[in-house]
Amino acid sequence: MDINDSGINDYFPTETMRVPFRNIIYIGDSDTDIPCMKLVNSNGGHSIGVYNPATQKKEKVYKMMHDKRIKYFAPADYSEGSELDALVKAIIDRTYYNELLEEIHFKNKKEYELD
Repeated sequence: MDINDSGINDYFPTETMRVPFRNIIYIGDSDTDIPCMKLVNSNGGHSIGVYNPATQKKEKVYKMMHDKRIKYFAPADYSEGSELDALVKAIIDRTYYNELLEEIHFKNKKEYELD
């Protein structure tokens, strides 16, 4: 991918996305992340709000949950074995199995339609 691609903000149909929204995980910690979180979340992806583990202030993530901007929240600890690490890995596992089921579904559908 060319990071200087002038077409980066061009419109394209959702079905042509290389990574469908359902397979996207977006992690954010501030108000500037809300539009992306909302976009990902409302299109079947997974938005995670993170908060400062030192202060434990969760008001922002509570509001984002209330406003349906995020599906999950966790302390902003990106280390292996953290709550966030476990959450991201669980989402990846779920995504893997959802995609496997989609493959089976479309294979069965294709076979059914040929009969």
